Amino acid sequence: MSERFEKIPSAEQARILQVAMGEFAKNGYRRASTNTIVNAAGIPKGTLFYYFGSKKNLFFYILDNAIDDFVSFIQADKEEPPNELFERLLHREQVKLRFAAAHPLTFRFFAKVFLDIPADILEEMDSRFQEYSAASSEDLTMELDRTPFRGGIDVEDAIKMLHLLLEGIFARYSPRLKAAPPEAFDALIQEISAECQRYFNMIQKGIYKNT
Repeated sequence: MSERFEKIPSAEQARILQVAMGEFAKNGYRRASTNTIVNAAGIPKGTLFYYFGSKKNLFFYILDNAIDDFVSFIQADKEEPPNELFERLLHREQVKLRFAAAHPLTFRFFAKVFLDIPADILEEMDSRFQEYSAASSEDLTMELDRTPFRGGIDVEDAIKMLHLLLEGIFARYSPRLKAAPPEAFDALIQEISAECQRYFNMIQKGIYKNT
């Protein structure tokens, strides 16, 4: 059904999607109002449903585009990811933070929708992220230098632990990231990176040899 939407001029597409993403970013999926969207976009409500059929279809159209934008941003990063695990994780987090700085509305959209996922769309959201998560995990471990690890350390379990740490740090900084003006992002990225590095230095002593 979104083929109808993709036939309208690109500038009008962008305007409608910007308004809709803003509404989902502000209120989450459950509380987002299609009335607010159509009023802000200046289109009849019937037109929105003609394009997408339902609020759910609109939401997933925006989500899929946001994921594509995020993946494209990561793939456009010209830096070769480091072979050492902690350096690679820090590099990846810095890329994510640069994405948040470059696309603040999309970042706010991600931050909001993942905190407010109704049960009726949870399964569909999970299915969309399975492929991305698998590719992301593969990229993280590809050509990774495993020689520094102590004997008996399960590298995959160590990576899972570090992911949980990074998710916690990112969640704690999320309100500041969402509120920060563009000119403050560089300093905030440095602050987050420094905190990650402090924790990484402590964890290295437990899972690496001769640290």
